[in-house]
Amino acid sequence: MTDPAGGRASLAMFAVVALALAGFGFSITPAATALDNRLLDLDWRVLRATVPAPAPDDIVIVGIDRATIEAIPAPPGLWHEQLGAALTRIAAARPRAIGFDYPLPERSYEAIHPGLDLALLRGIAAAVHNGIFVAALEIDPNTRSARRIHTPFLALLAETRLGIGLAARDDDGVTRRFSILIPTEDGGFPTLAGRLCRALSARCNDGLIDFALGPAFRKVSLRDVLAASNPESLAALFRDRIVLVGDTQAHADRLRVPLNLAGWESAARDSPAVVVHAQTLRTAMLGAAPQESSRPLAVLLTLLACLPLAIGRRRLALAAALLGMAALWVAALAVLHAGLYVPIAAPLATLAVAALLPFARRVKKLPRPVPNIQHSP
Repeated sequence: MTDPAGGRASLAMFAVVALALAGFGFSITPAATALDNRLLDLDWRVLRATVPAPAPDDIVIVGIDRATIEAIPAPPGLWHEQLGAALTRIAAARPRAIGFDYPLPERSYEAIHPGLDLALLRGIAAAVHNGIFVAALEIDPNTRSARRIHTPFLALLAETRLGIGLAARDDDGVTRRFSILIPTEDGGFPTLAGRLCRALSARCNDGLIDFALGPAFRKVSLRDVLAASNPESLAALFRDRIVLVGDTQAHADRLRVPLNLAGWESAARDSPAVVVHAQTLRTAMLGAAPQESSRPLAVLLTLLACLPLAIGRRRLALAAALLGMAALWVAALAVLHAGLYVPIAAPLATLAVAALLPFARRVKKLPRPVPNIQHSP
């Protein structure tokens, strides 16, 4: 004679194990990664709206914007004099550091206008003389090699004042993570934010960009830097701050992000690349990059998410699963705020299945109606 209670317990245990295996399998699929990315973006928006993390407001963006383009009659490729003058003025304000996120000329333009190269060289020399100065090293997307920089500029900068101007992108094209060093055939080369961070701070680390950290960034138009007649006005803006020069136009050199921290723009899902570099630098300098949790923790959470399936009463199992989903998301928010990122897509999906599976079994067991067949006499 079989024990019905023992049979039900064995069946429940089998269901828990099967669901756990399915949850583990789901966790390594692209669908789980995509869901985790969406949840992470939501987490940053919630954290920034509720408990933003404090950080010094010490990074200022000098933007090459539409107003700048309209004010300078020459095409951007021939802005040697303007860029040189801007760097000279910024350096005279004595900032802590200057980052130049704009392509440097690949060749000489002396044949077009004598003195162009010298004008930009003077500006770079002034920035170098001020102290910390890092220029972006552009990477050709076709050859995956560094774009050429005209030899005199390269000689003045040397390798120690160059940083790769790339930003990491996830599979969906959104920038959420960063590295201070990019692997190369020779070992590794610092990124723009990485080179600046190493010169400014002793606690730089890789990880997630903290989009809830610090205030939105301010912008000073390059046009206004060039038009300023009083050096003291620039000193009030830049002295003892980190100045990043880069393109801030609405449709050029932009990256998809969870949150746009350009304080002069409305909410959007993309941002000027120079703003992303600024937030990366802020995160790295403070050693505030959240780290991703270990694989065993994800396995444990997925296993725990199967437990509602072992509850005998369906409505109680549903309530436990829903409560578990809410608690899991709140806990993930809390630990992200504390500096640890825990992917929860697989445990959430497992809890959802654990909540619905008992009801699915009940529907399957409903008796089919017996057709009313009338026999003719």
